[in-house]
Parts: sequence; structure tokens; C-alpha cells
Amino acid sequence: MTGWNCPHCAQTLHKHERTYRCEAGHCFDEAREGYVNLLPANRKRSREPGDNREMIEARKRVHAAEVYRPLAQEIAVRLAEWLPASPRVLDLGCGEGYYSGVLLQRLADMSLWGIDIAKPAVRLAAKAHHRGKFAVASAFAVPLPDASLDGVFTVFAPASDAELARLLPPGGLYLNVCPAAGHLWELRQQLYAQPRPHREEVAALPGLVLESQDSVEFAVTLAPELLEDLVAMTPYAYGGERESKAQLSALGEFKVQMAFLLQRYRREKVA
Repeated sequence: MTGWNCPHCAQTLHKHERTYRCEAGHCFDEAREGYVNLLPANRKRSREPGDNREMIEARKRVHAAEVYRPLAQEIAVRLAEWLPASPRVLDLGCGEGYYSGVLLQRLADMSLWGIDIAKPAVRLAAKAHHRGKFAVASAFAVPLPDASLDGVFTVFAPASDAELARLLPPGGLYLNVCPAAGHLWELRQQLYAQPRPHREEVAALPGLVLESQDSVEFAVTLAPELLEDLVAMTPYAYGGERESKAQLSALGEFKVQMAFLLQRYRREKVA
């Protein structure tokens, strides 16, 4: 059965009570919420890597309001269709576990792992979803064994080409969810004098073949508080014109288009 690997030596971590330990003697304590921190201090680029607490709390409120529910349900439906029975799945860049939770509801027989570099987010994910296994870890050094997963999915999160190829066996699935050209277009018009659509790109991933690319679109109407949270949880928190951002609360209810691409890749099978 798939389990965590040691981030120092890549050996299997064995759990005894609330401690993970490898044969080399490296050990990691499980937090009371149920996650384990597998991000070595020498691999951190800052004291608190990943999304800050303000972004995490804003995203938590947006997800609690089910703003992204149609996308989450579509991801769950597609993965249920594309994955084998009793799948082993990694939510890469899981954040506070919103998409993991919807997927766990849809696939009762699934084994789910989730990693994120932001500890406050992983803490929330582990506390909310006890069926999942969550760790603080880097997407560029995932502490899981080679070819140990049936599927990996990312939602607006970076991924390593090499790690995807390593983690997936031949025929394994990778689903990349990213913004489509018109995503949040009305908001971009509000924040920028000359807004530009998102660039739609299909990455060439060594060892993986693109099988399909589909779009998911829907509109939502947001109250001023949720609109501010939506800005705070996205890159728009650091962009846009200051005066325009200050005026968001005066807009009243605001209708915005949500648009996404679902890019399905498969690990190439050996001839």
C-alpha cells in the first residue's frame, strides 16, 4: 500500500502511533489535525512558504460559499469516469482541501493524498477530511514512491514534469485544471485599464500525452464581501490598479464569468 517516503533519503516511512520513521532514523511527528510536515527546513524559500494566511482564509470563505462548486463537481465526475476502481489519487497543491473533499464524497473507494507547501492550508485540509492523507511538502519533491498513483490532479497549482512522470505508472492519469481565456473577465475589466485574457497553453510534458482538453464555464453573482475575498485569494491581490480595487466594495452584487480548461494527460505506455 502506498505511503509517505522520507524527504531526506526517499526510504519508506513507517508509522507507529503518531510518529513516522524511516530505516535511516529520520522521524516526523504527526500533528494533532492528522497531517505530517515533510518539508525539510533547508528546502524552504521563506519562513512561511506558500500562500499567506490572508489568502488561505479568503479562499476558505469563497469555497464555503460554494462559488467553485460547479468546477469541483465536474472534476469529480471526470475523475470518476477516467480512473480505475479503488484509485490512488494525489491532490497536488491541495490548499485547504476543497477539491479533495468533493472528490472524496464522489469516490467512496478512493485513497487520496494531498500535499501543499503552505502549512496553514494543509492543517485545514487534514482537519476537514480525515479519509485523506495530507502532508506539507513540495510539488517538486513529492514524498511518495515511484509509479505509486493512478492519478494526479492540480487546480491552479504548479507541477514538476519530472515528478509527474515519476509518480505515474504507464497509463496513469494527470488532470491539469487552469484558467481559460475569459476567466474572471468582468473583474479584470474592473481592475485593469487594458485587461488581457488569460493565455491558453497546452504544456508539452515529457512522458505524458495530452488526450483531451475541455472547458467548463459558468457565471456567479457575488456580494461585495465575497468579491473582495475572491480578489484576495487570487494573483489579483498583488495586481490591478489600487483605486479600482478600493472601489470593489461599492459595486454591490457583481456578476462574473468563471472559465476553466480541463487538460487530461496519460503517462505513455511502454511499447
